[in-house]
Order: sequence, then C-alpha cells, then structure tokens
Amino acid sequence: MAALVAGPPLIPALERALGIRSFSESRELYNSLRDDAHQPPVASEHLQNLAALFVRYNAQNALGVHLIHGHFKIPEDTILLGADFQEPKGRWAKVTQVETIDPATVHGHMFVLRKDGVCAYEYQDGTMPDLSAVGEGFLEGFANYLTMNDLQDLIGLQVLSGCGDHSMSELILDEGTVMLESSALKGCTPSRITGWKFEVNHGNPRVCQANETHSKMKTGNHKVFNAGKPLPKLESVDDLKMALTDAGVI
Repeated sequence: MAALVAGPPLIPALERALGIRSFSESRELYNSLRDDAHQPPVASEHLQNLAALFVRYNAQNALGVHLIHGHFKIPEDTILLGADFQEPKGRWAKVTQVETIDPATVHGHMFVLRKDGVCAYEYQDGTMPDLSAVGEGFLEGFANYLTMNDLQDLIGLQVLSGCGDHSMSELILDEGTVMLESSALKGCTPSRITGWKFEVNHGNPRVCQANETHSKMKTGNHKVFNAGKPLPKLESVDDLKMALTDAGVI
C-alpha cells in the first residue's frame, strides 16, 4: 500500500486574497495616494451599510475600514512597515528597506481595492491574524459595495492590529507615522477621522466612535518635528518615545 503524503495546508480564500503581492507594487501604490486633507468626506450612510455588511459576515472583530491616504513619498525598494508598542499603547510605521524584511514575518495592514483584487500599501509586523471566523463571501460583498458606490479610491480595508481596542491618534513623523492612544496625547488636536471599527450592539450592527484619527500639533503643524531643525535619530521605540516626550506630545 502506497504511503499517504500530506499536501501543503490549504490557505483560506480570504487569507490568500490578502496575501503579499509585490512590495514594489505596494510602494508605487502608496506614492500615488492623496493626503487625507484632499479626500472627500465619508458619508455616514456608507459607514452604516458597511457596519451591516461586516456584522453579516462576522468580520468586525478582525477587520475594519479606513480612509485611503498617504503622507509622503517613499523611496525605491522600501515599504511602510508598522509595529505595535506599549506604554503608551501605539503603533510606529516607518519606511523600511525591503531587503531587510522576511515576507513570512509581516502581513498587509491597509488595503486598496483594485481591478485585479486588493493590494496592501502599508504592512504590519507579525503574521496575519486568524481570519477563519470571517464568513465566506465577505471580500466579494465588500468589493461589490465599494464598486457600486464608486468608493474604491476613498475607503479601504484594514486588518486590525493590537491597537484596535483603543481610540488612536495618528501623527506624521519624518518618513513615518506614529499611532498613539488618544488619552496619552498632549498638545495635539484631531483633524480628521481616518479609521472605523464596527461592532454588534444589542443585536444590531453599529459604527464605533472614531477608532483612528489624524491629529496635528496645536501649533498647526501636521508634522511632529519641524523642518529646519535637526531631526531626532529614531533607531528604537525608546528613541521615539523620548523624542515625542521632548516635543510635548506625550
């Protein structure tokens, strides 16, 4: 009797669809994005409809939506890669050389719908979270809704990170961004909601309060560190926290 040889594990359709396509394609996509200030408003009707869709497919615990936007141009052979940190809770996304990245240890974080599927324009450290609870047909339903309402360039899909349970504020750094727990922030004011989560409340789909917000310094600057001054050397999370403390942000 011939021995049975186990084949490779089957990759669920959703996880396969959200897999890494091409880092160079991601860089080109990021560099084509508008600043959030140049994106039109997201109608509350669409958010309510998307909440119903996410809950219908049980996607609300793993996925959310975001306002598609970028803040700067990133160089050749790089991508924007984020990692979570604690005390305060946050996420630091920085321009990272592709040659230093093991594709098996990162996953797509922010996605844009394109004609040939979805493409990540920002990545997150770590493997893709478990998406097995998301119902079959979710991505098709999400794509159909965006397409029918001409929202492909406005609303994207987001894989929630460890910061997803908190209200977070995004600040722009030099060649990077930092997302900080809003309650820990000082000297900043919110300027635009950029991310939304959904939940079930008394059996009904609900849009959570602003999950992610782009904030600016009270001086009016959108960047934490002013041009014309020496930029702090940020080689570690401790360096980042020290620089943010010196800038009066935390």
